[in-house]
Amino acid sequence: MFFVFIISYVSMKKFLIITGIILGFLTQAQGQDRTSVSGSIQVPVGDESVGIIVYNLNTEDFALTNPEGEFSIAVKLNDSLRISAAQFQEFIVIIDKGVIQSGELNIYVNEIINVLPEVVVSPYDLSGNVTVDAARLPVNDLPENYTASQMQSTYFASETGPSYQSSPKNTALAMSQTRLVNGINFVNIFKELLIASKKDEIRDPYSERPNADIDTEIRAMYGDEFFQENLNIDLEYINDFIYFADDSGLKEEMLQKGNELELIEFLVEQSKQYKKQRSGN
Repeated sequence: MFFVFIISYVSMKKFLIITGIILGFLTQAQGQDRTSVSGSIQVPVGDESVGIIVYNLNTEDFALTNPEGEFSIAVKLNDSLRISAAQFQEFIVIIDKGVIQSGELNIYVNEIINVLPEVVVSPYDLSGNVTVDAARLPVNDLPENYTASQMQSTYFASETGPSYQSSPKNTALAMSQTRLVNGINFVNIFKELLIASKKDEIRDPYSERPNADIDTEIRAMYGDEFFQENLNIDLEYINDFIYFADDSGLKEEMLQKGNELELIEFLVEQSKQYKKQRSGN
């Protein structure tokens, strides 16, 4: 009976190893099916092209545009790319044969007045060109030294003003599941967050609080290159920036699988505020 158990255990172990190898090959094959395409996002004159998020919903991979609005990302036929910019309504681009064959994806954003329920587009020619009609969202810049209590009073203190804890009054925004409210990434900054519970907490890099190593977790997730190349945060300021983001509403839930896009959007927005604050010092 003992020998039968050993044989069964060894057989099961071999089965698991073989299964793991097969799954590894399948995962690698799926990755090889995708090809890297060069893209650009052209926005109306006067708007910034840098820091726009291009997120592949199928692979959870992402790219950020450079100051010229250029990016590169791996895709395959029928992949869905979600484009997120602070000043415009989110929209989705479906990858077609033209993009795959040309290796290019050029997106031209036209500003419109009315917010559409949902914006899903595909290239209109074989060269990978896309024209998108997207509504502009009002952008409110945060003050350079914006505290948690100020953020609380802005969104939660007034009972007579608009309630951002309830459903948005704009049904088109609700239907599009946009994460932007008045140009500020509301869900990312305040996701499951009661500002009052954090207003007395001071970020200390030597703190023994449970989330004291949150900077290590994020740097391990994305690497220092992400902060330097995509957010333009110098190496010596990375930890300081993460503490800044944490004080501005960074939550542990954003580090969980499935919340990658929320975390990226949050970090992009906070990097702008952080650099603005540093330049004012």
